Amino acid sequence: MTNGAEKSAAADASAPAASRARTEFARLVSYIVFGTGSVYLSLRAGELPTSRWEPLGAGSFPQLVFGVLAGLCLIAAIRAIIDIRKAGQLDALGEALCSWVKVRRISFALFGLLVVYLGALPFAGFSLATFVFLLISQLMIAGISKKTVIQSVIAALIFSVGLNLLFAEVFNVFLPRGMLFAG
Repeated sequence: MTNGAEKSAAADASAPAASRARTEFARLVSYIVFGTGSVYLSLRAGELPTSRWEPLGAGSFPQLVFGVLAGLCLIAAIRAIIDIRKAGQLDALGEALCSWVKVRRISFALFGLLVVYLGALPFAGFSLATFVFLLISQLMIAGISKKTVIQSVIAALIFSVGLNLLFAEVFNVFLPRGMLFAG
């Protein structure tokens, strides 16, 4: 009877430690994302044009703010790693991360597809790039069957070519044509 109670107490003690480790890992990821963004923005702020009336330049204050933010994120990330190691859940955290990524693989694929879409937009133009993006993303979400392919093609045509026509004819705003169709 004592053996069963000890196992139950050990399981109860490891559950909060695992939860705390997951929380700290989520914080660690956010610190890394915000820190990386801060470093990037600090570098971009250094490229702001200087003025002859300002001794430090227009980018000095944003550089300082983003640099301090990046430093604080680095300190917080180190503390999060220490807290995860103290909880003793570093190995279980790797397995949990792998399963988390596996469950959300479509979300990551859609994000990657969005990046490719934004990169292809200047070359392919709005209509073609949007059609391909919408078609692929709808099929990724809904699955591939005869019905979903037909629905996806129709929706992609409406929102790519239809929006282009709406903006051009009604609003007199021309969406990017792309290098493929320029000329």
